[in-house]
Amino acid sequence: MGYELGPESKAINQAFIDTVRAGTALVRTNVPGGRWAKGLRGRKVLERFFRKELPAKRASQESDLFSVLCHAKTEDGDQFSDDDVVNHMIFLMMAAHDTTTSTLCSIIYALAKNPEWQDILYEECKLIDGDHLNYDDLPKLDKAALVMKEALRMFPPVPAIPRRLIKETEIMGYRLPANTGIGISPLFTHYMEEWWTEPTKFDPERFSAERAEHKRHLYQWVPFGGGGHKCIGLNFAEMQVKLFMFHLLRNYTISVKPGYEMKYNAVPISFPTDGLPVTITARK
Repeated sequence: MGYELGPESKAINQAFIDTVRAGTALVRTNVPGGRWAKGLRGRKVLERFFRKELPAKRASQESDLFSVLCHAKTEDGDQFSDDDVVNHMIFLMMAAHDTTTSTLCSIIYALAKNPEWQDILYEECKLIDGDHLNYDDLPKLDKAALVMKEALRMFPPVPAIPRRLIKETEIMGYRLPANTGIGISPLFTHYMEEWWTEPTKFDPERFSAERAEHKRHLYQWVPFGGGGHKCIGLNFAEMQVKLFMFHLLRNYTISVKPGYEMKYNAVPISFPTDGLPVTITARK
């Protein structure tokens, strides 16, 4: 958004959390104290925040996404309305931030449980000159990409993807009419033994060019969905993750207590429910 949040950041964060959690509400009516009611209140807080900032962003020529959305035009010269900008920004908080946060939590947990991979990524990071990661350096962090893909396989941020059939089809012997609502479950697909070798094992090399285990089926690895509605943030997420891991692993090691297993909730977005107690130690 182009600036640091001030004292209101705590309220904005809680409003965002309540808004996302409302997506799993069973009773979708404004009942006081219910998850849906909290989501509606949270949504209003976010709307007020973005609407308050809109005039300044309309006048700004900065390169942050909020400003860019305010100035974006179609070939015919049409711009996003204020409502469009507000809606896009609220959605992007989840699509471009919350899912990456979930992924980073899974990566940190997996690396803490598999410290040999911390050493592998550390050696890879040492190949980068300087203390900053430039855009042209990103392809050099190949092992980091493998770790990210394996963490996404084991702990997909979005464990279920709703879809609707555009035509009648057959799935596992069942005929389903057009317009049928279905649920795709990456959390199930990513552990199918007929497609994955030792699916419960953390094994980033399964995504290497030599093994390419994830290419046995077009829709075998689907943390970003697939087809025409595949998430456009795939490459952006990889950039964020590589940047984070570069700075973290060059300077620190991560560990957990022996026998620790992460407790996490899979809905609405996968996240650790125990605060993910890890020990971060400066490298010597």
